[in-house]
Amino acid sequence: MTIKEIKSIWDTEQNEYRKHEIGSGVQDFVNKILMSEEIFNLKKGKLSDDERNRKNEFLLEQTKKQKRADIIIYVDNEIIIPVEVEKYKNIKAGKEQIFNYQKAWNKKYGILTDGYTWIFYNNKIEVRQFTLDFIFNKTELFLKFWEEYTLADNYYLQFFELSKDTNNYEQSLNIDENKKDFFDDITKLITGFSKKLNLKGYFKELPETEKERKAVEITYAYFIQFILYKTLADNEFENFGTDFSQRLDRITINIKNKTYGDILSVIKSISTIISKNIYKPFIKEQELINDTLDNLLIKAQNDIKDISVWLDIFVFIKKYNFANIQNEIFGYIYENYLKQLYANENKGQYFTPPEVVDFMLEELGYSQKKLAEKNNNEISIIDPSCGSGTFLYSAVRNIINSKKTESFKTLETLISKNIFGLDVEEFPLYLAEMSIIMRMLPIITEQKYNNPIDKRIQIFKTKDSISEFQDVALKNTLTDIEQDYKNNQNQLNLFTDELNLGYTSYIRNEDDLKGLKSSLENNEEPRINRYRFDYVVGNP
Repeated sequence: MTIKEIKSIWDTEQNEYRKHEIGSGVQDFVNKILMSEEIFNLKKGKLSDDERNRKNEFLLEQTKKQKRADIIIYVDNEIIIPVEVEKYKNIKAGKEQIFNYQKAWNKKYGILTDGYTWIFYNNKIEVRQFTLDFIFNKTELFLKFWEEYTLADNYYLQFFELSKDTNNYEQSLNIDENKKDFFDDITKLITGFSKKLNLKGYFKELPETEKERKAVEITYAYFIQFILYKTLADNEFENFGTDFSQRLDRITINIKNKTYGDILSVIKSISTIISKNIYKPFIKEQELINDTLDNLLIKAQNDIKDISVWLDIFVFIKKYNFANIQNEIFGYIYENYLKQLYANENKGQYFTPPEVVDFMLEELGYSQKKLAEKNNNEISIIDPSCGSGTFLYSAVRNIINSKKTESFKTLETLISKNIFGLDVEEFPLYLAEMSIIMRMLPIITEQKYNNPIDKRIQIFKTKDSISEFQDVALKNTLTDIEQDYKNNQNQLNLFTDELNLGYTSYIRNEDDLKGLKSSLENNEEPRINRYRFDYVVGNP
């Protein structure tokens, strides 16, 4: 249908479009514009077709997550645009609806129209607004916009440039108040990132069963460092708010210049910042991640789609405010979105809800009130199957709240000397470590302390929690053993074979483990560093 024909229909029927939205109303008129070979030039798709192969077509009345969009436009299998159609002169009624559609379809784009006015969104940013007269009379300009609007490069340019205007974008969402959206966004990021890495063949040397898992782990490792970095910015720690804005500006310039490798350089340097200002051992843990990024720097010079998943993480951290985070968010995410990757019935992995954790610690005597009454050498605790660290996170919280008069360095020492965790799975331990750091952030970022954590948090990868200590001398445990020991006979070992995990792990730290095992031995001389556990806790 030509523009002239569509214009004639509009002139004749526009008053009817004030009354009717569906059927022969304004929705039908919008369909004609979408199919016009002189404007959008889209074809009407069939429901039976494979969604992955759709290109330049649209479908009507599509439902997802109980959200029914009037129209869904498929530019390709990545750029999918929900459309909300309202009655003529009633366009404002659809604004909230289009945002709901974006969320339901996990898409960045959206179009709101009443037939005459057409509003194009990027996330919740209004990118551009056109009238039907403009589309009819300046069609070439409109088509140029449409072409640019649906390019991945321009999506990010639009976002980073337009979101600087706080009036155009709902920024700094509180995580507690938007928890479901927060987790949905994380899921979208992890899924998109891992798929991209696998599609690009970055892990082709791994067995097929390990590829998805490794992609997710690297995705999440990046994601965590961005949360820590944004937390510094949101807590107004030194000049990190300015630093974050400058990095966004630099990314915007690189998108314009198509220097995508430099965007990854901006990203890579964040782990160094975290190591310097929050957690000094972090740089060691990020070696594998940054080695991977080094390889991507070589490969990602020509196509923004190679790095779009990293840019999506920046879009995400702009959306949420990470100041004063109180939730054990990493454990929630592991349980609800990542655990299936590590499913193994023989390992008995379970996530304990925070309210159950608090109840158990209270019953155990490891509450804030009880800890305040105890000496600092009476509060050591271990979770021998700690997973993503739910018990340890709450234990750290209770120590901090009960020892408020102590200096930061004293609190850091109390945590490093008294909080221990073991687990058979490496990646949940990484999350446990990050959870503890997140709980300590209010102290670390406090201006009067301004002091990063120096020592490793005491959580360890193990084959199992018993054989880890097979070479520990259990001296003076029983009378006959004590006698054997005094008679210089062989010390007791639980097993005869040495523990061999079959690989090294950055979450293991052999020197710290050696110190832990040594401290468990009941030496006759007084122990300066008391590691024997006053409390043992875990999922029952």
